[in-house]
Amino acid sequence: MKYFKKMIKQLIPVDNEEWDYICSKLKKVEVKKGETIHAAGEIFSDIWFVKSGVARSYFTDVNGKDFTWQLYFRGKTKHGLNHFLDDSVSHYENTGSMLNFEALEDSVFYTIALAELDEFISTNKKWEHLTRIWLHDTYFAATYKRVISLMSETAKERYERLLDEYPLIEKQVKSYHIASYLGIAPQTLSKLKK
Repeated sequence: MKYFKKMIKQLIPVDNEEWDYICSKLKKVEVKKGETIHAAGEIFSDIWFVKSGVARSYFTDVNGKDFTWQLYFRGKTKHGLNHFLDDSVSHYENTGSMLNFEALEDSVFYTIALAELDEFISTNKKWEHLTRIWLHDTYFAATYKRVISLMSETAKERYERLLDEYPLIEKQVKSYHIASYLGIAPQTLSKLKK
């Protein structure tokens, strides 16, 4: 929790009473490598913060092939935050999520119900401010950069960008998940590594 508190305090002041309240609402969840965190089709009702480990979200096409949408790690990368597992679209539209979420290694998360989080955020403008910052860094900026990268960069450029953002990714994530994230075949990734 120290890391999470430090992240928050870099952006807004937090007193002990507020921090105790936040801690009382968070639930610590341990997930083993390969376990499903959330299944597509279910409504996404909690937000998950990565304490340790690695996870991914993915969708499966009509032919049964899965495509990695996002990778989640602890910490701030060169290109923003990437440690909140979330499908707010599912939550706010009250529809089944299109994404599956799974742990790629043994992982620990802090979770909170999105409804509880919304209620807490509405208590003070500083929490709304923090939420706007995280929404920008975590969702809008990351999604924007990812889509533009897929549409405008070569496979090599996308691979180099990924290594720049996550230097240890090849030690933590299997090659076929990396290839899927980059939108390329595993054979193409093998060529790029050489």
